Amino acid sequence: MNNHDSKYDVKKILESQMPYLIKLLNGQSISWTKINKNLKKQHQFRKDNCTNGEVVDVNIFSIIIEFIFENKDSFGMFDFFNSTFEQLFYRLTDKELKFTHRMIKCILLNLDYKYLNFIGEVATLNAYMSSGDFELLNIEEKIYEQNNVLADLFLKRKKDGVEFLIEVVNIHIEDKEFTTTDEIELFIGGKFKEKYEATFFDNPRFNLTIQPVIWTKSIEQIKLLEKAFEKHQKNVKYIRMPMCYLTYEDSNGNYEHRFEYITTILND
Repeated sequence: MNNHDSKYDVKKILESQMPYLIKLLNGQSISWTKINKNLKKQHQFRKDNCTNGEVVDVNIFSIIIEFIFENKDSFGMFDFFNSTFEQLFYRLTDKELKFTHRMIKCILLNLDYKYLNFIGEVATLNAYMSSGDFELLNIEEKIYEQNNVLADLFLKRKKDGVEFLIEVVNIHIEDKEFTTTDEIELFIGGKFKEKYEATFFDNPRFNLTIQPVIWTKSIEQIKLLEKAFEKHQKNVKYIRMPMCYLTYEDSNGNYEHRFEYITTILND
């Protein structure tokens, strides 16, 4: 690597700034040359498209670049990623850590906004493991004997040994301008229907549920979601209560990240 390209050494940057992402790769090989080229492309994209310090969020390299350039608008999301990776690393056993490289590779190799979907899967796993009630059996487990449809997470409930599959569905409303709960329910209901029809067939190998993750742009959107779902306190069959993400920053610049059910995320 020549001196000009040394600044695009993603592995070195992550080892310094986001070390637990590297640890979750668990020593598995990945094409760092390809990833370095992607960071370089993102840097050029930033120069061509970023004005007045605006964060152009296209993939994880967007957040890395903005963090390097000390754009404070990116600090909260960067810290959320960092803390999520760290928490998950310490919550998993050595046996469970053997599976996580699949998620991390998807994050690093995805070049568009869908990288957030893989972050959603990691954050969902972290949320489940935070309770101490579950064991991770696999990532990308086959659901049916007769086809190759995969579930994102394969977990076992420790108290009774029940094994079950979770398929994470990421729903993005950051670019929507919903003003009523009816609008939100109609949009999200359509997404649930699409996911259900693509996922559920006859005779799954294990119990299967869908865990929605809804990405929002404001507390106002979360409040609308809360109103929409508070009348659905009991989970719809096969669909769990959606989770979402929120970050608070105090006067000292410290962050509090929340990734939890929409009916509790705004609670003190």
